[in-house]
Amino acid sequence: MSEEGGCGFPVRLNRYLAVCGICARRKADVLIASGRVTVEGVAETSPGRVLDRPLDVRVDGRAAVPVRRAYIVMNKPSGVLSAVSDARERTVLDLLPDSYRPLGLYPVGRLDKDSEGLIVLTNDGKFARELIHPSRCVERTYFVTLRRALRAEKLDEWRSGVIIEGRLFKPIEVTDLDGPARGLRFKVVLGEGVKREIRLMAASLGSSVEKLQRVGIGRLFLKKLPRGAFYEYNHKKLRDMISRGGEV
Repeated sequence: MSEEGGCGFPVRLNRYLAVCGICARRKADVLIASGRVTVEGVAETSPGRVLDRPLDVRVDGRAAVPVRRAYIVMNKPSGVLSAVSDARERTVLDLLPDSYRPLGLYPVGRLDKDSEGLIVLTNDGKFARELIHPSRCVERTYFVTLRRALRAEKLDEWRSGVIIEGRLFKPIEVTDLDGPARGLRFKVVLGEGVKREIRLMAASLGSSVEKLQRVGIGRLFLKKLPRGAFYEYNHKKLRDMISRGGEV
């Protein structure tokens, strides 16, 4: 994963704007090309302009200043959206103190409204991309409670992979936590996060999800962090916990 986020010089202008929290790098390219960005008072239209030291960079006349990078692990409660803002619903950002608002934090990956558990919030785009990219193989571990018990053959089907709309959804691991007598509670490990993947698989198997809790991201596991609470870490500490092991 990336080194700790920040703005080291030299740096390309489009990345500098992203580090300042103005926008993503691709949108920065558009801003720059449209002539809305100045460097030392002169309009700059090349996204590849290299800044070799701190300079006066402005967007529409407003100074662009690097924001500090933040890395947060939260135990998201059910009923809260994994989103930056929503006009009608509470989001994970609403659970943070107002002092975090200027940092431009956003949730990495998805936990739908009715799910709960571990979620990472950051403003480090490179770290976020590496955390969710399939090539990084960062596993997600869930505890799942179903409304209708699965028979042994259905459990075997789940482990082998479920075809949904022509696509194979195959968990890394499905462990029955109850035993064959009940077949309602499972530990599920996924390698690639797809929206509502576990709920889609459960429906395909003839059941539905009653409770879904993410308890692990990589080797970082939820142990004692209360619902709605969060910890902030530096980049190295969070990276090490996800890749080498840790508990919150």
